[in-house]
Amino acid sequence: MTKNVKKLVLFTILAIFVVALCACNKTPADDTTPVITGLDTVFMDRESESLDLFAGVKATDVDGSGNEKDVSAGIVVDLPSNVNRVGNKITFNQCGDYELAYKVKDAAGNEGMFMRKVEVRNIYNVYCVNATLPVLYCALDMASNNYKSILTFTRKDTINMDALDKDRFIYSENGAEDINLTFAKGMAVGIAKNYQYSYFRLFLNDAFNQIELFTFVQHNIPSDRYEVKLVSDGSWTYNTAFPYRENGAWSIWEANRKIYDGVTEKAVAGEYVREDNGRFYIEYEGTKVGSHYYGDAQFSQMAIMAAQRDNTELWCAYPESLRSEDARVQAEIDKAHMPKMEPDEMYRKLSDEQKAYFLELVNFDKAEFDTKYFDQEGDYLIITGTNPFTGSFTDAEFADLLARIGNEYQGYNLLYKPHPSAALPAEGSLTAKWLSDNGVKILPGRLPMEVISWVYSDVAMGGFDSSLFMSVPQGNTKFFIAKDASSLSVLTKQLYDSGVFGSPKFFWKNVQ
Repeated sequence: MTKNVKKLVLFTILAIFVVALCACNKTPADDTTPVITGLDTVFMDRESESLDLFAGVKATDVDGSGNEKDVSAGIVVDLPSNVNRVGNKITFNQCGDYELAYKVKDAAGNEGMFMRKVEVRNIYNVYCVNATLPVLYCALDMASNNYKSILTFTRKDTINMDALDKDRFIYSENGAEDINLTFAKGMAVGIAKNYQYSYFRLFLNDAFNQIELFTFVQHNIPSDRYEVKLVSDGSWTYNTAFPYRENGAWSIWEANRKIYDGVTEKAVAGEYVREDNGRFYIEYEGTKVGSHYYGDAQFSQMAIMAAQRDNTELWCAYPESLRSEDARVQAEIDKAHMPKMEPDEMYRKLSDEQKAYFLELVNFDKAEFDTKYFDQEGDYLIITGTNPFTGSFTDAEFADLLARIGNEYQGYNLLYKPHPSAALPAEGSLTAKWLSDNGVKILPGRLPMEVISWVYSDVAMGGFDSSLFMSVPQGNTKFFIAKDASSLSVLTKQLYDSGVFGSPKFFWKNVQ
């Protein structure tokens, strides 16, 4: 090898070494596109809701060295022309389906673009219920949003109609009759047909879920344009409306399922029969299901079947108690959408402003109650009554019962809450004398006891078995006016056995 060749070889090796050394010290190339997360589809009301563009949204980038960085500060959003923006919040001038482009660049100039779908609608609540608990569920929902609303309640005196915003509640009738329901249904259907971007939240008693068939189904409104909330009718939901607890209940389920599917299929096919009075009905193998508000409850045992559909939920405080020992029935129950909706928890989640509005809706003046009934130091215990005032007790028996309860709970300030339909104790009766002698104030009968238990969440309760105790905060039930646990209603007994009530005592009439 010549001298020049040796020099060339050495130079080449040195060059390769230098290149390799430089390559070792060079920062690796960054060709990774940043990623934006949290861009879930948004469904919103055009009139009352806004979208926070960056709430829950995050952008991350991995550089050439494998280090992850938060680059959220660099996110920009391309917005349609008919959007109003104030800070990070936007509202829409028109309903429709929109796609927002979110973009972000990293330090190396790599840009990621991700699309977010926003569905903007005019949302309407349609409240068609009766009975105290369904009305309270609806009132809690009213306080939680500002959607346009149609209201027909048959339950008089529970809702303060003067508290309703007349612009928001485009139709409202308390103490509604069938003609009011017909008008309300017609109004909702008319809006649905005339405005393609209208969307509805239909609230019904679970016992009367057939009303849906005579509203949107009858008029061919697609199920993706509305949702149904079947709200618990209290103890009915867990007792009469649920005959599926025992092993062997499959035959009952099958029979009800056949009727439910048969009637529903006829509804979808438009096979309605109009009566002379203007009402409609569907008849399937001898079962006649009508559109009447409160008189037709043939679907009362079929709310769970309805809740198996994508657009329907059954709201109740204790869905976990709706269980069957029949494996085939339980498999069907498991398909239903039954979120745990505890009214007292719904109340606690409201903002202070929303709570104030809810209390106004249900005619509850807390300041008045604080000064008139809850004006003493110490703990309170409310004894709840039934209809009539003393139920199956004689005046002497009930006075004796109250005396024993009072003796047991001497450390409490006692109040008495009669049933809404109860007569007050007759003047000069032993019951009236005991209440007066012991300074026991009588709470207004018409006010829903559930509301008192939510507002005064630390107040102890006790009384006759009723659906009230399904919504009383856990641990507040001190006693039942019942012979023993075996005499409680099905759900109350279940809750008692599972320890929801703690260790309540039992009081009953003395055996002579």
